[in-house]
Amino acid sequence: AISPLESVSSAFDEQEEKKPSDVSAPTFLDVFTNIINNAVDANAQKQEDILQLALGETDNLEEIQANITKAEIATELLVTVKNSVVDAYNEIIRMSI
Repeated sequence: AISPLESVSSAFDEQEEKKPSDVSAPTFLDVFTNIINNAVDANAQKQEDILQLALGETDNLEEIQANITKAEIATELLVTVKNSVVDAYNEIIRMSI
């Protein structure tokens, strides 16, 4: 029988409860959560840098350009991983039993 999908927040809550005390390999959920958090943090830093540049509060253009590039790469990675997951899901759906 196929069980209904749980909401994302409950999946994160259960993941935190199930973590063993010993060190183990990260799960896909851990990796995907880390990718999302990195993209969000990088884009937030990019927005802050752009605001500071517009207000004339910074002169460090090299760091701003590095942060913009970092945000673009993090977003591209997130989109690529998301597309791969969706493709894998669609492939599983098309499988016959």
